[in-house]
Amino acid sequence: MFALREALETHSQRSVAKHLGVSQSAIAQRVRGFASDYDNNPYFTLDSLANAVGLELREETVNYSACLRLVAQALSDYRRLVYPRDRRSFLRQPRSTGDSRWDALLAAVAAREARLSGVDVPVWSEEPQYFLDQAWFVTLSPGLRALAFLESPADFALRNVYLDPAELESI
Repeated sequence: MFALREALETHSQRSVAKHLGVSQSAIAQRVRGFASDYDNNPYFTLDSLANAVGLELREETVNYSACLRLVAQALSDYRRLVYPRDRRSFLRQPRSTGDSRWDALLAAVAAREARLSGVDVPVWSEEPQYFLDQAWFVTLSPGLRALAFLESPADFALRNVYLDPAELESI
């Protein structure tokens, strides 16, 4: 909050909002004292998750387990959010990871978590580019693909993304 007030001494609410990727009214509400779960916690949003996964995917040797751990952590963060506004912020359309498969997976995450928490499913997650033409099994183990096919949550299977739902849980 201190940093926001400091930034507003030299910049308009509109320019700060544009820089942060939020609406001007969101900045105004924060200045008036609106509380957020993000004030004291470095929780993920789908956009920061997409950025982190995208960075991992650009590594010379991609660690898919690390990508799934990031997704599991983001889901854990989402489930800790108390304020509906923070949940909506989390579910905003993310930038691309650079890989349409992972983009589809993040859209499935958004749809599933919105549905489970009683929030409207984000419209962006229903756009055609978030549905794969071919099945993608997130697991690298061919022996686990049948299990992934049977157990994959509906929002994932609908997008042709198959994984064991346990891979979405943070320990």
